[in-house]
Amino acid sequence: MVMGWRGRYVLLASLVAGTMACHEEDQTRGVQATAVLDVDALDFGDVPVGEWREKDVRIRNVGYVPFSALEALGLGNNPAYQVELTDGGGRVPPGESHVVKVRFHPLAEGPVEETLRVTTDANVGALQQVPVHGLGTPTRIGVNPPVLDYQTLEVDSDRTLEVTVTNPVDLPLTLKVAGNQADPFTADTITVPPNTTQVVKTKYLPRSLGRMDARLEVVSCETCTPSVVDLQGNSVASAFVFDPAPVPFDEIPVHERTESFTRARNITWRPVTISALATSDRAFLPLSKPEGTTVQPDEVVEMRMEFAARYSGPNVGNLTVAYASDKARESRVMLDARGGRPTLAVAPVALDFGELPVGGKVEQVIRITNAGSNGPLTFTGVRADGDAAQFNVDTPTRGTQPYAWKAGAWPTLEANGLQINPGDDALELKVYFEPKTEGTFTATLFVQSNDLFTPERAITLTGRARASGPCVYQLRPQPKLEFANVAPGRGAVLGFYFRNPGRAECAIKNVHLSNDGGGVFSMPGGPITGGVVLYDTAFSSMIAFKAPATGGEFNGELMLTVNNPAYPTVTLPIHAVSEASCLVATPSFVDFGPIRYDCAAKPRKTFVSNRCSEPLTVSDAIIGNGTSNQFSLMTPVTAPITLQPGQGFEMEVGYARDVLGQHYSPMYLQSDTEPHGFLVPLLAETNHEGIQVDRFTQGTDSQLDVLFVVSNTTTMEPYQQRLRNAIPGWLARAKELNVDVRVGVTSTGLVQRDGQCGGGANGGEAGRLFPVDGSRARVVSGASANAAATIQANIEVGLCHNLVQGLETMRQGLSAPLSEQADDLRTPQPNDGNLGFTRIAARMAVVVLADEDDHSGFEPDSYIQFLHTLKGTGMSHRSNLHALVPAGASCSTAGTSADRFAAVAKGTGGSVGSICESDYRAFLDPIIQQAGGPQADFPLTALPDGTEELSVRVNGRVLPADQWMYDAGRNAVIFNQGAVPTAGQSVEIRYRSICAPTP
Repeated sequence: MVMGWRGRYVLLASLVAGTMACHEEDQTRGVQATAVLDVDALDFGDVPVGEWREKDVRIRNVGYVPFSALEALGLGNNPAYQVELTDGGGRVPPGESHVVKVRFHPLAEGPVEETLRVTTDANVGALQQVPVHGLGTPTRIGVNPPVLDYQTLEVDSDRTLEVTVTNPVDLPLTLKVAGNQADPFTADTITVPPNTTQVVKTKYLPRSLGRMDARLEVVSCETCTPSVVDLQGNSVASAFVFDPAPVPFDEIPVHERTESFTRARNITWRPVTISALATSDRAFLPLSKPEGTTVQPDEVVEMRMEFAARYSGPNVGNLTVAYASDKARESRVMLDARGGRPTLAVAPVALDFGELPVGGKVEQVIRITNAGSNGPLTFTGVRADGDAAQFNVDTPTRGTQPYAWKAGAWPTLEANGLQINPGDDALELKVYFEPKTEGTFTATLFVQSNDLFTPERAITLTGRARASGPCVYQLRPQPKLEFANVAPGRGAVLGFYFRNPGRAECAIKNVHLSNDGGGVFSMPGGPITGGVVLYDTAFSSMIAFKAPATGGEFNGELMLTVNNPAYPTVTLPIHAVSEASCLVATPSFVDFGPIRYDCAAKPRKTFVSNRCSEPLTVSDAIIGNGTSNQFSLMTPVTAPITLQPGQGFEMEVGYARDVLGQHYSPMYLQSDTEPHGFLVPLLAETNHEGIQVDRFTQGTDSQLDVLFVVSNTTTMEPYQQRLRNAIPGWLARAKELNVDVRVGVTSTGLVQRDGQCGGGANGGEAGRLFPVDGSRARVVSGASANAAATIQANIEVGLCHNLVQGLETMRQGLSAPLSEQADDLRTPQPNDGNLGFTRIAARMAVVVLADEDDHSGFEPDSYIQFLHTLKGTGMSHRSNLHALVPAGASCSTAGTSADRFAAVAKGTGGSVGSICESDYRAFLDPIIQQAGGPQADFPLTALPDGTEELSVRVNGRVLPADQWMYDAGRNAVIFNQGAVPTAGQSVEIRYRSICAPTP
């Protein structure tokens, strides 16, 4: 046939040549038969298994003579495809087309490929191939419902549920039960025929106890994604559960009788009928007669019981409930006359609030516990009678967690079902006496519970009120408590002072923030219930301001009530602004801590600097209105001070300490570029003679930030190398102890040096982490894959400098603006800030490596105070400086000693080691070990005058002396293993101290 067509072509070519001999050869080709297909590829896209899709492929004649479509087929013989040349083929005239139909019917999920071949007798395009693609997707099988919940059955009983399966395709569906707990579930159908809907019966027959889950899977092919019906059921030994269980009876003498009860609930899906009640011993007698009662699912039947005590016992037994379900069955519950049931206990059972002035308010606390041993007790609420109007209660608490009342109003309040376990578990409830008139008052407070036999306990409340006042008072500061400017995202603490200068006593109550400025103001110690302030006595309390990141201006108000009928309500306005400031104080507050009345207070310092890229002028520094006049400026600003970018000066503050109590005053720094004074809070507390009080808050463990301050002077090469050598083993030790280490390196260079030190700052890092140019990671996690190599490279800070100022570079590196910004705006280098290095919850260890002493200029005490305050109030123990410096006569280096570095190390509880040691691991490893668990050592702020009066409290509880020790060499209290405070706990150490000499 091919030869025949070729012969025809020769004849046709001859005719054309004879009649159009003047035409060119390319024009001759235009009258040939040319076949083209209208697609280059055929893609059916996503088609569910078993469904059909059809597409047409057209064979077009784009020539000038007809041709015949001879054949169309799939070369791969893939059963998922059908190819049909419509009408069996035929003649295709010029300009017309013939259709090839391709059908896709996926039999499995996933890509399905085929090649379509089309054959014609055209001169051009006689044989053409088209790739065919399709993707089989999960069959859209209908299952209803998608979940079969058999609910709860007795073991060895069954329940049948139905599911409707709809097969939408022309393939049969296969059903099977799958899952780890498939055995109890069965289906009565294995196959659903094509294009049918069938109801499938499934049965759950558990042979063991417990909740069981499986799934009924329906698939259209062996490897297809199943449509799933979740099967779930629960198997129990019997239909009834009992509450309470065991059934408790009061302990009674021999020959006495007592009653109790239990409630039997049908927890299965089917009704059951009780046939009999029986006990294991005649000492227990059923009083209820439920025989013949049909109990519906979830229905409850109460069963009352009696116990008659006999000398020979027993005092335990069983109640058996016979019932009919799918067959005759039994439920059993223990009867217990031994005691130990959940029992409501309250202590104390009487509260005498003493005598108060009318208008006063005081509180006492009752403790609610479960004196039983078998199961939890549920606290349900309180009620009161008698003179209840003179008393009140707060919300119940468990530890620091309050639980709001569910409903009601005093004197009847409903709790939200608070459970109390046997043992140490307890709820606490504050009870208030708030007399509104004079007289003697008595009320009874009833604490309510689900105790079966004593559901409520009575507490007698008594109090007396006398006429007094009117109260005359002084409230400071006036006319308002002014925070001035606190930078966005920062916080500050000031306080108020209330004093009674009059002859009449002052009864105060409800000291709280009536306006917290949208949440920015708070009382760290919480609202104050009330009390009596006698003549010439006073009290103080903190008020905190937390500036939001967005800044703004804020107003708040402190409110309290006094016994002055003409002016019972006292208010104090609170004001703060939060704007970006070029000033930064390090530390951001000056805290003298607790000071003895008979010991002179050592002055405290803060370093004030310019964080911006332009100069500014500090025109004044004043101590504003606070709670007292106990603070004074030792270094007043007598003339304007112009600060270049990064430049600063020290402010020194004195404390008179001749007025007992807590004292809060603001120090405002005025600059020429800012309209509001910049706040530096001044804090102190004066205690009685002889007694020193050190307070700490335990931090988290296993997190350590380490700043290596490495000297970059010309003689440091061997010592930098020794530190580099120690790093891999040191990091391995941290990993062994599960300590999360974060490391940064800076140099002792405060100013640039002409020589090239590398890192982008010419040796003048000024606290910025090395390398300043960001050529390597500057903040390195000890857990990163290349941590050791990166830290080792960063320790090579160069050998170009001649001036060691490591204490100041340390302070700059850990202070704002570097610690708070990704870029230091004062310098030309981009992204050279230290943001992200320090973590709030982590300990801070500064490790200095220098072969000569520091020359920063400021006194070592300035840097000690900085590190003590770095982590906040009560956290002085969380920051230490450790010094590898010249130590000992045999250590010959560029300097013979390093007294300044050593003083800061000793003052912060750090260690001093010799730079001449060949291996620094012995010096570095203890720093890691100290961070490997909760901190056990707490350095004291003064030297004790012996240990006879030294006491330690954790969260207010005095610890026995065998749980801690005093280390005189370190001047620290060290907790024994097992007694170390946990994170967040407060530590208070009291001792008679020796007054330290002052300069």
